[in-house]
Amino acid sequence: MKLTSIHAVPLAYFLEVAERGSLSAASASLHVAVSAISRQVARLEAELGTALFEREPRGMRLTEAGLVVQQYGRRALLDAQTLQADLQGLLSVAHSKVRLACTDGFARDYMPYAMALFQRRFPGVSFSLEVCAPAVATRMVREGAVDLALTFAIAAQEGIEVAYSEAAPVYAYVARKHPLAALKRASLKEVVAYPLALPSETNTIRQLFDLACGVEGLRPRILLSSNSLSALVGYQAYTDAVYLTGSLAVRNNLRAERRVLVPIASRAMQQRALQVQAMAGRHLPPAVRAFVEWLAEDIAGRRRAVPDQPARRRAGQPQA
Repeated sequence: MKLTSIHAVPLAYFLEVAERGSLSAASASLHVAVSAISRQVARLEAELGTALFEREPRGMRLTEAGLVVQQYGRRALLDAQTLQADLQGLLSVAHSKVRLACTDGFARDYMPYAMALFQRRFPGVSFSLEVCAPAVATRMVREGAVDLALTFAIAAQEGIEVAYSEAAPVYAYVARKHPLAALKRASLKEVVAYPLALPSETNTIRQLFDLACGVEGLRPRILLSSNSLSALVGYQAYTDAVYLTGSLAVRNNLRAERRVLVPIASRAMQQRALQVQAMAGRHLPPAVRAFVEWLAEDIAGRRRAVPDQPARRRAGQPQA
């Protein structure tokens, strides 16, 4: 096999067919004749010595070998773009774009904060940000649609390199006058004794919460379920509902919103990790690597600030 051939036209056409699901759809996207695309895909299969697609009446489906080549191809094209920009002198940290994905919780405050402060250090850096569910953010990294994702995971993710990770326990986010705010730590039973405002079922917090309640036989009263953090926090301002969240998503707003984070004493509510994800095996551009390092340092430093909240007493104990 000629190694150069897998980095050029056949690979690009293969990736488009894999993405679109058919020769005709790839033809429409690339503005190239179906016959030309078919020849290039057949050439690639011949050189690799294996079928990359299963030809079906309604399109083309990747074989196991095709999935491997697709992952390689995405990474190779991104690396080629990085190399080309580097050779042209366009890839300094100060003149780069970083493509990000994150969950809704981080989009409300933390990611805008992170991007703005990073740009103070590197004024020429620009960002694009996609806000989506954790699984979608991970998929976008795997497919090369974004450079990094700040998201949550409860299991290992194929095709993903974890650039930074830390435990991400779930907290009860309540007003300072809420009965739970007096507790140093609350059991799940104590938490569900009050009405709740919760993320929708696609959220990792909700998935862990539903599982934990099922194990303990608890029946929570959920006043509002939503895929929007803004809606949940906004709703909470008018009610006494308990909102469940990770610490990083709201920590900048604790003082302004006069709220506290109460740890939940439930093993199930601690079984997720906050991750900065990148494509496995990809050579990241300098600006992306610099932002990874910035995030890791900032998140780790802010994690140590969690206990620095006003001391709370157990319910029923007298004030000091």
